[in-house]
Amino acid sequence: MVPRRVDEVFAAAAGNTDNLAVFFTGNAPLIPGIAAASIDGGGGAREGALRTVKLTDGSTIKERITRFEAPRVHAYEMAEMNALQRLLCTNMVSTWTFADEGGATRITWHYEIVEKGVVMRPLAWLVGRSFEKAMQRCLDNVARALR
Repeated sequence: MVPRRVDEVFAAAAGNTDNLAVFFTGNAPLIPGIAAASIDGGGGAREGALRTVKLTDGSTIKERITRFEAPRVHAYEMAEMNALQRLLCTNMVSTWTFADEGGATRITWHYEIVEKGVVMRPLAWLVGRSFEKAMQRCLDNVARALR
């Protein structure tokens, strides 16, 4: 729970692409942090936009924003993956929802790793648990920054 209005929280967490590098610090060694992020072609985050994300391990990924409904929903999927992601899955899909809780904001995060068959399931599970820890750190960082 973030003790700020939903529009403020959404703007900081989803609307300002630069903040991704501040909030998402990763969970080494499997999940690198974000070193920098930008919307391809400039402008703000919006549905259909591609976001280039440079990771702290030196790799780069691209995310396609599939829903951007300020101040409630921010969703994206992978447009280009790094080596670990390509080994593990065919896609990764994320949805953040922001709910007004009487002047505070509840952020709910849902993430799906679309694994490459049953052989990758154990590794996908391991990466998924590591990613959950990284995302909890991210949400904690958002809350801490907005207190």
